[in-house]
Amino acid sequence: MSWFLVALITPIAHAAVNHIDKYLLSKYLKNGQVGSLVLFSALFAFVALPVIALIDPTVFAISIRDMGILMINGLLLVLAYIFYFYALDADETSIVAPLFQLVPVFGFILGYAVLGEHLTKNQLAGSIIVICGAILLSLNFSHSRVSVKRKVILFMTASSILYAINGVLFKFIAEDVQRFWPSLFWDFAGKGVFGVIIFLTIASYRNQFLKVLQENRTSILALNSLNELLAMIGEGAGVFAILLAPVALVQVVGGFQPFFVLIFGIALTLLFPRLAQESLAKKDMFQKIAGICAIVLGTVIISYL
Repeated sequence: MSWFLVALITPIAHAAVNHIDKYLLSKYLKNGQVGSLVLFSALFAFVALPVIALIDPTVFAISIRDMGILMINGLLLVLAYIFYFYALDADETSIVAPLFQLVPVFGFILGYAVLGEHLTKNQLAGSIIVICGAILLSLNFSHSRVSVKRKVILFMTASSILYAINGVLFKFIAEDVQRFWPSLFWDFAGKGVFGVIIFLTIASYRNQFLKVLQENRTSILALNSLNELLAMIGEGAGVFAILLAPVALVQVVGGFQPFFVLIFGIALTLLFPRLAQESLAKKDMFQKIAGICAIVLGTVIISYL
């Protein structure tokens, strides 16, 4: 199976997740109350654990050291979620999602330092083109002076660093034990355990979580379940692809995410305007299309040249 096709599942699934996250924040979790989404994302990992154990009953056949590292890796992923949710609460989906293209920058640095991975000149050039396209998408041309939203960039830089570390650590352990499912099991276990710790220790997050459940139980559970299922599919495809190709290459394929975010956003704006509002102004569309074209070009260079 082509690592590129596997890796492409991640941006498609995560683009859908981006829009669902934004809808949840705007409809149910206003005024920066991201605690509910954080806990839903972390605790939902417990749903996946028995499924993974059924797929591969040897999930306990790895060392205590590797279990511990993978659980810490899951903790890092939850921290990445927190920074991402705060960024998404502060700005539009089409602004926040492209900034995930900072992940391959840190992935390349960490992959080189930890795993000894190297990129060819074409692959490096393609990575730079993808990142430039993502930066173009994040610029604000609405005023006479071009500006960049610092708060969003700060949150997304922190989130991207944590995502990059997560990918490198997962490959480091998964390659060592030669098993994908046990590694994924303990990575998810770390997410779930950290979610329990957050629930018990951060009162504001716990109160937000319980309040949302009480007020919108059916709709929130259904939408969050769909959201977390898509997120897990995306994460699972991403870490599996990392076993087939260098970390930075797999993470750069995430450059397609802004493309899918834009396509989904336009479709929702035209068909279901209550769910999403994507600017269709000519100037905004030109900026987005130019950025996306750069991202697609860079990805083609990486994959086929």
